[in-house]
Amino acid sequence: MDGCAYNQFAHLEIQLEEIVSATNNFAPENLIAEGGFGKAYKGQLRRSGQLIDIYARRLDDEYGQGDNQFWTEISMLSSLQHENIITLFGFSDEDDEKIIIYEHAIHGSLDQHLSDPNLTWFQRLKICLGVARGLSYIHYDVIHCDIDSSKIVLDKDWEPKIFGFEHSTKYPQSWRHRLLFSHNFYNPNMTPKYDVYCFGVLLFEILYGKKPMKTEDGVKVELDDIINPKLRKQMDRQSLGDFKKIVYNCLSEYPVQRPTMDDIVKKLEDVWELQCQHENIEHSPSTDEGTSSNLLKVIKFIFKM
Repeated sequence: MDGCAYNQFAHLEIQLEEIVSATNNFAPENLIAEGGFGKAYKGQLRRSGQLIDIYARRLDDEYGQGDNQFWTEISMLSSLQHENIITLFGFSDEDDEKIIIYEHAIHGSLDQHLSDPNLTWFQRLKICLGVARGLSYIHYDVIHCDIDSSKIVLDKDWEPKIFGFEHSTKYPQSWRHRLLFSHNFYNPNMTPKYDVYCFGVLLFEILYGKKPMKTEDGVKVELDDIINPKLRKQMDRQSLGDFKKIVYNCLSEYPVQRPTMDDIVKKLEDVWELQCQHENIEHSPSTDEGTSSNLLKVIKFIFKM
């Protein structure tokens, strides 16, 4: 990044020694995640005489990340403000260390909870809706390009916060008219529909607690059997059936056939409303028969992407 561009983010710079102190010199007990960007640590940073909880991602160049990804994350997050987008506190870029500081998310990343049936179906739907709203917000200007369960953290109220914008891109000016979003562009990796597909994979993982499995003989999955029984008992059947349809549509092979995130938000709000009603009734007569077979068909396409 050139000096002129750097100056626009100078107010966000935090001295490395402050971060070292905040994380107790990146102590192992403060390590909370490790992935494609490096390691993430919890800590407490002193600001205006008060200690604030932070989440610090420490770039490790062994993971293949570099200056471009580092500055893209900072640039994107400094321009995005939404309750489902993580708040950027600052960064450090000195002594061969590149560190990004975010608001602390007390429950860590979503991928750490998906196999845990104690994360209720009600909470999972809330997370799905929050992520969808966050993606709908950024899709007026930005394509995330790397959304998955490790790029979502959960605050004290289990509200999801999206981060991990290091591979994101802004639209060319000619794409920014909202009506163009449902068209099939030449390069599907450069449209919002790529995010929609990844969101469909995320919904699958939230529903079944795992990503689809692949064997040498192809995909092996019995969809009706892998929903955790504890979660299954909590689900409104019509709500579940409608949720599966959203997953199926998001995972359509052809980008033009995938819904926009605006449409997905509306449909998930309906799913949420049905589940809310179910919390006060014993049984819903609706069924979700047939949806699992549709999903099974689309799973094979997942592994072609």
